[in-house]
Amino acid sequence: MASVIWRQEALDELDAIIVYIKGFDPSAAVKTGGRLIALGQSLVDFPRRGRPMGDGLRELTSVPPYIIRYHVVDEAVHILSVRHGARLLD
Repeated sequence: MASVIWRQEALDELDAIIVYIKGFDPSAAVKTGGRLIALGQSLVDFPRRGRPMGDGLRELTSVPPYIIRYHVVDEAVHILSVRHGARLLD
């Protein structure tokens, strides 16, 4: 069983997503935030289920339009970012 480690940048992005949605629909913000957190934590059981992106990077898109990008090192899942699918990578 793997452990899940959220990078601070990913947590900041998640918070920004929730704050943005909250401006339109507070209940949707709570629901979306909860679904994204649950999706990230579910990688404990299935760490390699995301689509491979090369260089060990993987991504999940189960809460459209958001993408969780992560990589697996040994038995740890490192969540690197949580982004809107239309947002360009840095």
